[in-house]
Amino acid sequence: MTYRKFKVGNQYYNKLTSSEREMLKILEDVVEDTDEIYRKQLEDGFFMVGITKQELEVAGKKDSEILSPFTYVDRKNGKLIAIPYHQLYAKYLEPIAQKIENAAKFSENKLFKQYLLARAKSLRGGSYKKADIAWLNVKNANIDFSIAPFERYLDKILFIKRSFQAHVGIIDRKNTELVKKYKDALYSSAKLTESNYHSTAIPKKGIDVLVEMTPAISGYAADVLFSIEHFPCDLEIALKHGSKTLIYASQTNLKFEKLYYPIFRTIFEKRFASRYSKDLLKEATVWSVTLYELGKQLHNFAGARERLQELYGPIDEANGFASGIAHSKHLVVKGMISQDLLEAIIIIHILWMFADWIYYLSNKHKESHVIGSSMLLNYYLSMGALKQSEGISWPNFSRIFFCIESMADNLSFLLQKGTYEDADGFIKKYADLKSFEKFSKNLTHINLGV
Repeated sequence: MTYRKFKVGNQYYNKLTSSEREMLKILEDVVEDTDEIYRKQLEDGFFMVGITKQELEVAGKKDSEILSPFTYVDRKNGKLIAIPYHQLYAKYLEPIAQKIENAAKFSENKLFKQYLLARAKSLRGGSYKKADIAWLNVKNANIDFSIAPFERYLDKILFIKRSFQAHVGIIDRKNTELVKKYKDALYSSAKLTESNYHSTAIPKKGIDVLVEMTPAISGYAADVLFSIEHFPCDLEIALKHGSKTLIYASQTNLKFEKLYYPIFRTIFEKRFASRYSKDLLKEATVWSVTLYELGKQLHNFAGARERLQELYGPIDEANGFASGIAHSKHLVVKGMISQDLLEAIIIIHILWMFADWIYYLSNKHKESHVIGSSMLLNYYLSMGALKQSEGISWPNFSRIFFCIESMADNLSFLLQKGTYEDADGFIKKYADLKSFEKFSKNLTHINLGV
């Protein structure tokens, strides 16, 4: 599903003014319209069929636009040419830009209005950087909105080209403030530790974390059912202007109800499972997605994407799980989470990996995520931290935590200074999707159509 609508409770809508509700309706239409561009990208790809990686790298030395994240590469008269997205998709983007400008008329927040106008302009002219900076400057808005080519996961050749997506959200103030406390505690501890492989690239302007109910989301983020996402994709912008981490609460709730909790009830031994209530696991889900994304930002090193190329995705995904949980020990020490909650977070981590694999069976766009997960699952199994026998009996949490800390060190090293060959060897050593198949009998009834 590349376009998703969610029901949002009246307690969120009732906090909006009449002007904000009008603006929200228009932006929901924009999110739906964006899905058409994403589907066009899925159909056409980022490169004309037959173009090789070697050709792209050679041509890119003569024309930097060939390697731009925001161009489609075609071949004419035997020569590779770059076509900017804002030209290639102009017939879709122009009416979208007009709708965004119309929505801006209803904004009562000056900075949000400026952002909407900048975003509309970027879609017409391709100046996405200016729009991203304007977005980062928005403060105290009740509505959040994004549209642009953001994620690189679908570019399996260069891991450069970006796919379109859009979302509109209503800020959940209460949970946003709670999550910000998690973030501040996690990062203050990380900055004090002596590890050589993290915290050096935490944005100097800070990371703003927002929990949002999402009436509508489309494109890649909807396609792979993201629970959480970090913006901007350019580290240079983040270091100068800060960044945003968005927790898509509507998608997170859907995944918990349709994937995580059903998998939990199926795959764990019943006596063990009885120790963890549904409410505790639901709370742990919010913690898990938060730790995952904040963990990734502790190792957001300049040049990592270019160095590791298409292998960056699986390494980064595995690192999000491992580093996020590894740093959670600081939260236990500070009394912010209990031992039971930490165990529940690790359980959700395991369920998340299986959910990604189930999703991957019907949607190959999840490939980077499931390869990253498989590296961790294989390591847990090989170290005896998990034992498979018609499901999972009693996880050895101490051993899992040891595995997580070990993997976190290796993964963060690869992100900071590892070579392409290092990452390739690491993935070949640990990644094996067949490990998930050992549990397939227990998961046949889980809903693949989420």
